[in-house]
Amino acid sequence: PGLGAAAGASGPPAKTIAAEICEPMVRNAVEASLGATLPAAQQGAWAGRTFTCTYPLTGGQLVLAVDDVRTKAKARAAYRTLNRAVPHPTRLNGLGDRAYQAPDGTIVAVKDQFLLHVDPGAAPAGISKGDLAFAAVVAVMSCWSGGT
Repeated sequence: PGLGAAAGASGPPAKTIAAEICEPMVRNAVEASLGATLPAAQQGAWAGRTFTCTYPLTGGQLVLAVDDVRTKAKARAAYRTLNRAVPHPTRLNGLGDRAYQAPDGTIVAVKDQFLLHVDPGAAPAGISKGDLAFAAVVAVMSCWSGGT
């Protein structure tokens, strides 16, 4: 697809792609990172152009959200704005088109027209929030880069 082509022009529709953050593959990665099964099923819902999936953890939660900002240019611009607002972000090469991790473990990644936020802030004490977020992002990017 050329510039400006919709996500659905040659593949799944954007809503289907965004909702992949709630797929079993992502849940499996979260559980592997925790070394335990989740106490309940993850729950996903749309609010406007944002799909959010909450993974329940024993004593907390992990929240993944995808904003469908419609174009790659808008996604990159939104990513740059968020990245500049974070003191000392760590660049994560090889995840999506660009990605960074904030000191609190939060990860923001951009892939095509999608901006992915992984917020481990409500994960319980004793869990590596950064590792948990990283495991989730790697699984999402695996879904998004073509393996179905």
